[in-house]
Amino acid sequence: MKTVLFFRRLRGLTGGHLKVWDFFGHTLASGDHTARIVFSADSVWTHENPWRDSREYVVASAAAVRPDLYFFGAFDWEHLPPAQRARSRIPVLNLIAHVRHGDPKDPRFPLLKNRAIRICVSPEVATAISANGPPNGPVFVIPNAVNVAEAPEVAVRDVDLVVVALKQPLIGARLAQRLAKPGRRVELLDKRLPRTEFLRWLARSKTALCLPHETEGFYLPALEAMALGTLVVCPDAVGNREFCEHGVNSFFPAFSSDAIRAATEAALVLPPAARDGMLAAGRATAARHGLDEERRAFVELLRQAPGLWSA
Repeated sequence: MKTVLFFRRLRGLTGGHLKVWDFFGHTLASGDHTARIVFSADSVWTHENPWRDSREYVVASAAAVRPDLYFFGAFDWEHLPPAQRARSRIPVLNLIAHVRHGDPKDPRFPLLKNRAIRICVSPEVATAISANGPPNGPVFVIPNAVNVAEAPEVAVRDVDLVVVALKQPLIGARLAQRLAKPGRRVELLDKRLPRTEFLRWLARSKTALCLPHETEGFYLPALEAMALGTLVVCPDAVGNREFCEHGVNSFFPAFSSDAIRAATEAALVLPPAARDGMLAAGRATAARHGLDEERRAFVELLRQAPGLWSA
């Protein structure tokens, strides 16, 4: 069994942590690889930490393991001495989860000079990190998978609109106020919630207005809403172009308050037949982004890694 060593600084649950948790699980399920993980001293061990019931895989430091591969997120390079980053003896799998990695003004951009096998969560991310010259090492795209297994059963959709605004609380609050009408129930989610509670709100809602940052690497909440049978309104954030198709499986306006509001109003009054068609398309999109496909692609890359590295 080959060992893949992961690293996390987890002070609150984010989509990035959930994605690393998925890759950690894919490693354990591979059959020929196992996984270990090092957490920073300030990481939390509450319900927000997916590894809280998997402490047998947690090690105190990298020195406690002789890994065959490293799995690095954005700033995990600090665990590798600077002199080794251009050509580590041990293969490095580097998850790239945002288009900002390709921005020369971003502190992540210089890290592309470090040698790694890069895993991009969307084609848009792969394009972004190659726009100013190729990174040091091969680039693969494994689109993010959606996992809503923790979503509770909901008997009735009693919310007309949920505004998912953790990343855009001010815009979300204004839009929620402007979209509220007598007889229309609008709920604003602008604070971090336990994952099961967040998924419950999506499942209870007929329509979800998802507000990402202006640029993203992927943006899972919109895909999660599709998987749960909720009609999605989500503005263009670059990384969500891979799965949001305007008028097919979602409303996909430009990133402006007026455009977002107009798209949401259109979604709320969509005729039932058109709504049902878009919901079916959304479920089909989510189904194409299943964990099984993500696992197959990642496990194949794990097995290719030594040959890629020696080449």
